[in-house]
Amino acid sequence: MNAADILIGTSGWVFDDWAGLFYPLRVPRTKWLEYYAYRFPCGEVNATYYGLLRTSAFEGMARRTPDQFAWFVKTHSDVTHTRTEPARSMSQLKEITRPLKESGKLRGYLAQFPHAFQHTERNIEYLKSISDLAGDTPLCVEYRHASWNREDVREMMRAEGMIWVCPDEPPLKDLLPFELHTTGDFGYVRLHGQNGANWYGGQGGDRYDYLYSEEELTSLLDKLLSVEAPIKKIHVFFNNCPYAKAPTNAWWLQQRLPSNHDESELSL
Repeated sequence: MNAADILIGTSGWVFDDWAGLFYPLRVPRTKWLEYYAYRFPCGEVNATYYGLLRTSAFEGMARRTPDQFAWFVKTHSDVTHTRTEPARSMSQLKEITRPLKESGKLRGYLAQFPHAFQHTERNIEYLKSISDLAGDTPLCVEYRHASWNREDVREMMRAEGMIWVCPDEPPLKDLLPFELHTTGDFGYVRLHGQNGANWYGGQGGDRYDYLYSEEELTSLLDKLLSVEAPIKKIHVFFNNCPYAKAPTNAWWLQQRLPSNHDESELSL
């Protein structure tokens, strides 16, 4: 994999505890997106899991980021968890993200399913239906149960145009191991940390309160660089967001890409 085709970002960018850690205090909250987009080439919108945003919010995301910036937007919890009116939820998501689609910056919808969503024929059909609802925007699927870690599932996803999301999470029972599988023309990696002690039963973001070591990140980089064609790009997102650990790890990894040797502080 060409280093220039490894795109690194974080799972969200608006966190109060990033002020003074990632965002200099001199940078107002209204300029956080510009500051983030000046440093990273891609981003995830996770707020849509909890509630649908206004179309104007996505108009701003399209306008305030560089031309080649890549956005991935998470589906509402009704699509992946409650599953009461998924067709309505997907229709609303497509409508409000239209500005990103029209700008060419919407690269995919992220569907993160819960641990309880296990491999069954009924659930396979449900995945296909959600992929159909996504239209020509790729549905990027993250599983939390190891029963999905099967080659026939990946073959099904290739046939349906879905993207396999590679999660990094603690080595706990029934979670997926970290393996770089791909089912489309780009790879998708999400790094949640190795905080096994707080993965179950923790409060809020405790499970994601983890700082990757330099050794772990170096090993990750070696694996990313070893990915071969036909994969054109790999999008890597850090979800260990508490206390700005995600941008800390993302920036460190980005600066170690062979094509990037400037470790100086950037200014907005």
